[in-house]
Amino acid sequence: MRIGIIGAGSWGLALSIVFSKNNDVKLWVRRREVIDYIKKYGESPDYLRGIKIPSVITLVSDPQELSDRDVVFVVVPSRYLRDTLKVFKNVLRGKIVISCTKGLEFETLKFPTEIIADEVEVSDVGVLSGPSHAEEVALGLPCAITLAMNNLDLAREIQFSISSDSFRVYIWNDIRGVEISGITKNVIAIAAGVCDGLMLGDNAKASLITRGLHEISRFGVKMGGKFETFFGLSGVGDLIVTCTSKHSRNRGLGERIAKGERPEDVINSSKMVAEGYYSAPAIKKMAEIRGIEMPIASEVFSILYEGKNPFESLKSLMSRSLKIEFYQDF
Repeated sequence: MRIGIIGAGSWGLALSIVFSKNNDVKLWVRRREVIDYIKKYGESPDYLRGIKIPSVITLVSDPQELSDRDVVFVVVPSRYLRDTLKVFKNVLRGKIVISCTKGLEFETLKFPTEIIADEVEVSDVGVLSGPSHAEEVALGLPCAITLAMNNLDLAREIQFSISSDSFRVYIWNDIRGVEISGITKNVIAIAAGVCDGLMLGDNAKASLITRGLHEISRFGVKMGGKFETFFGLSGVGDLIVTCTSKHSRNRGLGERIAKGERPEDVINSSKMVAEGYYSAPAIKKMAEIRGIEMPIASEVFSILYEGKNPFESLKSLMSRSLKIEFYQDF
C-alpha cells in the first residue's frame, strides 16, 4: 500500500518506521534542513534520538509529493491540525485520511475527524489510537492498537497492510469513542503524574486511574461513543500506559507540577507536546455544557490554569460526597 504520513515528530517517525516494513512510505517533513540531517546521519535531530530511520522511507517537504498516496495518516498536534489541513487541502481531496491526533480544538470544541471534515473532502476517514508510545514502537517492541472506521471492509484492508510482527492492529467502528478515549486519557494521566510527584502511593494511583476510566466512559458515552470502546485498547489500554509509563509526556507534566514547577514552564521547556495541557480547558467546557460530572478532569484544569495547589485538589477529591460506585447516568 502507498502510505503518506504528515508530521515528522516522534509518532510520525515511529509510524513511518513500522509501516515501511510492508509498504511504500512517504513522510512529509516540514523543514528541509531536517530532511538533510536525516539523510546525512540516519536519524532525526529532534525526536527519537539514536533510532535509525530506514532509508526506504521517502522524505519529502513538498505537500504535492503525497498526491500519489492511497492512505494518508495525519500526525500533527491538535493546535496545528486545521492549519496543516489547509496546506494539504487539494492533496487530500478524495483520499482516505487517518487521524492520529489526540486533542480538541478549544475554539470550536471539535474533534480531529470533524476538523478534517471541515477542511478536506475525503473519501473516507478513520482514527488510529491505542497504547503505543513512539519510543517503543520505533524500536520494534510489541504493540496492539485500534483502527476505527465506519467502513470496516476498508479498515480491514488497511489493517492487513500496516500490521506486522511487532504492530498488531484491531479494527472497530466507533470513531467518536476512540477519539474521545485518546483525548481524555491525557488529562487523567496528568493527575496520575501528580500522584507520582506527591508520592501518594500505589493505592492512590490505582484508585485514580480507575475513577478516571469512569469519567472517560461517562463523558464518552454522552458524547456519542460506544460503552465497550472505553474498555478496549484505545480506552483502558491507552489510559494505563499513559498513566504509568516513563515515556508519558502528560504523566511527566503532572509529576513535575507536583514537585513545584509551573505548568507553563514545563510546557515551554520541551519540544514534545503534552496534549492534555491543551485539551483540559476544552474537556471542562464540553462537560459543563453537557452537564457531565468529571471531578478529576476539573481538578486537573484548576491545577493547570488556576494555580490550585495539588494537595488542595487531593483534598477536594477525597472530601466529595460518598456515593454508590456504579451507576448508569449515560
